Parts: sequence; structure tokens; C-alpha cells
Amino acid sequence: QLVDATLRAIEKHGPDLSIDDVLKTARVPRPKLYRFFDDKETLFAAVAERVQEMVIERVVPHFNLAGSALELIRTALTGYVDLVDERPNLFRFLVGSHFRDGRSAKELIDSGRPLSDATVEVWAAVLAARDGDTSNLEYAVDAALGAVALGVLRWLNDRTISKCALVDQLTSFVWGALSATAAERGVVLNPDETALPLDSAG
Repeated sequence: QLVDATLRAIEKHGPDLSIDDVLKTARVPRPKLYRFFDDKETLFAAVAERVQEMVIERVVPHFNLAGSALELIRTALTGYVDLVDERPNLFRFLVGSHFRDGRSAKELIDSGRPLSDATVEVWAAVLAARDGDTSNLEYAVDAALGAVALGVLRWLNDRTISKCALVDQLTSFVWGALSATAAERGVVLNPDETALPLDSAG
């Protein structure tokens, strides 16, 4: 209940909301909040985790290995950008949560791990289907995801191009990252080829 109320408060008051904004939205007294969360930071950490879940719920269903590799990237990015466009303050809050005072590097990495792990699994499947090396893909994936988040944040704060143009640019970038990573591992990817060839399924 408190996490959901905080999500509503973020959308109303913006990513720099106060605890008072949360309490007013939740309609609960301060002592009740502190029965469940030690402080503002623990509440906001729980909220950031929920926003991450929302991103995964929107993006992961687009990881369609039966389509082309390029289309897989485009549809996943479209789902991501659509969510950001619909709920911009939640995205700003999520990005801001990575850089709150006192957050360790480990916490920064762990907070994005679910989406990173899901993306690594997809990249690994694409490479494994072509007998490519799938070890240690998390470094390239984390770099790509971080760059995408920064690009989307710039667009959100200064929309000098359309949403479709943004998706086009991000698709080209992520495809470049994936294909270069594949090439370094001995695999040449064709953007129009099925991401997971039928003879390698299962």
C-alpha cells in the first residue's frame, strides 16, 4: 500500500518528492510508515525495485526470439520508451535512485540486475545458437543498458526528436553493440535473420 501510494505521489509531485507528499497521498500517519520502513531511503529503495519490475514487465515480453534479431531489439526498446513516455516521473525517479547519496557501487549494479540478467539471457541465446562464446556478457549488456537509459533521459528532458526517431537511433546503437560483441566472439549476425534459428530451438 505504501509503495503504491509512493508511486502515485511521484507521478503527482515529481521525482524529488518529500515524505510528507507520500504521507498525504497514502493518508497514513508518519509512525505507521516507519513501522514498515526504517527511513525515507528504505522506502524509496523498495519503490525503485517496483519500478524496475514495471520495466521488466513491459520489456521482457518483447524478447521474441522467433523474429529477426533487429526486430527483437526494436520491439523491446519500443516497449521501454513507451513506458517512459507514459510515466516520465517514475523513470526520472528510477534514474535518480541510482545516484542517491550513500548508495554503494554494489547497490547500483544490483538495482539493475533483473533487467540486465534477462537481457544477458537473450544475448546468450542468440550467440549460443551460432556456437558463439557466451561468457561474461553482462559487461557489454550493462554498458548498453546504461547508455540507453541516459539517451532516453536526455530525450525526456529535451524532446528535439520524435519518439519513433528515438527508437530508431537506440535500435541502431543496441544493434551495433550486439553485433560488435558477437563479432568479437566469432559470430557474424545478420539483422534480418531469425534471432534463434529453428534448428537450434530447444
